[in-house]
Amino acid sequence: MGLKYPRKIIHIDMDYFYAQIEEQKNSHLKNQPLAVGGQGIRGVIATCNYIARQFGVHSVLSTRKALERCPHHCDCAGTDGDI
Repeated sequence: MGLKYPRKIIHIDMDYFYAQIEEQKNSHLKNQPLAVGGQGIRGVIATCNYIARQFGVHSVLSTRKALERCPHHCDCAGTDGDI
């Protein structure tokens, strides 16, 4: 009993996705370092834009370390379910 349509498994890397959503909602964020993730010193960065990456910010980095590496970046709480 073969399937009429064979199963396919795909991997979609949505790197920078949530940061892009924040940039779309707030156009003033487009040209500055932007990290999206948990707030506070115990938070964790979910993603960031490429400008923030130039300062060494990346996903899974603690918010505290991100602020040390890029103290002028904008830390957003996330998309608030807008997706």
